[in-house]
Amino acid sequence: IYLRMATNETDGDESREEEGDGVCQLKREHPLYKQIAAMSGTVNAMTDSKRREELKQLGLNHRGCPEVILKRLKTHLRSKLIRADVTAPRELTAQVDTNPMGLEYLCVLDFEATCEEVNPPDYIHEIIEFPVVLLNLATLEIEAEFHSYCRPWLHPSLSKFCTRLTGITQSQVNTAPLFTEVLAKFNRWLDERDLGSVHKFAVVTDCPWDVRDCLFPQCALASVVFPKYMIRWIDMRKMFGSFYQAAPGNLATMLRNLDMEFEGREHCGRDDARNIARVMVRMREDGCVLRYNRALPQQTVVRYGNGSGRR
Repeated sequence: IYLRMATNETDGDESREEEGDGVCQLKREHPLYKQIAAMSGTVNAMTDSKRREELKQLGLNHRGCPEVILKRLKTHLRSKLIRADVTAPRELTAQVDTNPMGLEYLCVLDFEATCEEVNPPDYIHEIIEFPVVLLNLATLEIEAEFHSYCRPWLHPSLSKFCTRLTGITQSQVNTAPLFTEVLAKFNRWLDERDLGSVHKFAVVTDCPWDVRDCLFPQCALASVVFPKYMIRWIDMRKMFGSFYQAAPGNLATMLRNLDMEFEGREHCGRDDARNIARVMVRMREDGCVLRYNRALPQQTVVRYGNGSGRR
């Protein structure tokens, strides 16, 4: 039961400040707000084809679904207006900073785990593939990759459905190290690159499942410290929907919304992580702000995750 105790995550964003109504009203009297509102109204009134033409003339990407096109054009023009006004209120200039946490890298991960075609209610997933791609935010290039299969011990025999879904074979996990060894190896991989010490990074997943429903119970099952750097993370699917105001769907749907194709094999952890990184690159190019939007409650991690963890 303790593996499935309440892990209702918060949004992970501790950077928001509240201001009095009087202060907000005073700031909104700045003429820049009217300019931004007028620009927004003009773009809203455009047809989709007109917005795409505007993006082409600006030398910007004009591919994607209508919601993506609308957000891309608005974000660019809004940023341009704010940067051009030296008297812009601080709350507006802060919005132009798309990396307020000062991140240098993103560790994009996508676990694959044991599963059945129909999982029993008390089924515990064990990680069988641990892939991470390191995305350099300065170059928007994948700089390095970590990859290892993991040998499960609670469910040592993979189901036929699991192999068919993930492409991972029984022989691959039979010869793989246990999760505890892989996690230790990954921590050394981070240390070798000064991640978390010299270079600031955040973990990115496609959805909350990888951390909340997979890694957290896996650490408890293996009696290892839950990594501190995983307590807060970026849920790309949640960020995608919030930024573009479009139903994100799954990874394949997000790629289609950006007029991109999945590269590799779906449900191969390494290929999934690479494609998640591709979506993150496009969102960064479109002006999406990087912030934590998922977090496990600290008291839950301390009680069921064996302490505060590394870093």
